[in-house]
Amino acid sequence: MTPPPPSREDQKLETRALIREAARARFIAVGYERTTIRDIASAAGVSVGSVHVHFQDKRSLLFACFYANIRAAVATIGATVDADAPLVDQLRESGRVLYRAYAEHPELSRVMLREGLFPGEGEREDNLGPFLADLAARHRRARERGELGRLPDDGLLAARAFFAAYFAVLIGGLGGHFGPQDDPDAAADRWADELQALVRLHLEGLGLRAPRER
Repeated sequence: MTPPPPSREDQKLETRALIREAARARFIAVGYERTTIRDIASAAGVSVGSVHVHFQDKRSLLFACFYANIRAAVATIGATVDADAPLVDQLRESGRVLYRAYAEHPELSRVMLREGLFPGEGEREDNLGPFLADLAARHRRARERGELGRLPDDGLLAARAFFAAYFAVLIGGLGGHFGPQDDPDAAADRWADELQALVRLHLEGLGLRAPRER
């Protein structure tokens, strides 16, 4: 049986994704500043008008690339980080997955991070809220397992503390303070080691204990 043709909505989503990925490839190849909408349209095989149907301007394309990277990394964390592992290990691995996404193309990541710090009206996508909720849940499970002596604010304060440490290491890593960035996996591991040291410090303030045997 011949499958039905894609719906108009599916076609729009496919075209949008095609344009976004073409933009990301151009940003990586020649840099964000040197890329033009005409370049992106040509790389995607669509008209300039078609690009503008889906994205207001080049900046909106940068945000689309940025948030797509973050969504993919957060989804990987949810699918692969064992919620029953020791909390320190979970937090280190969560950071490493995110760092790996940034370390793949550090120059583009620096641009994304710089622009993403203060998004304008309609540019913000709430990836942080669900991520913090997941982190808080991981802290609560660790508390139930006896790994933490206390957990104020139902884990949300601890989740925010983790994110503050994660973000500080990310800035340091992309700034070159934790070694070279030519190998994304090695860079992500070094950044995750720095994060783990900070995580242990803040968890000790929550009465960190050795995990119980499973």
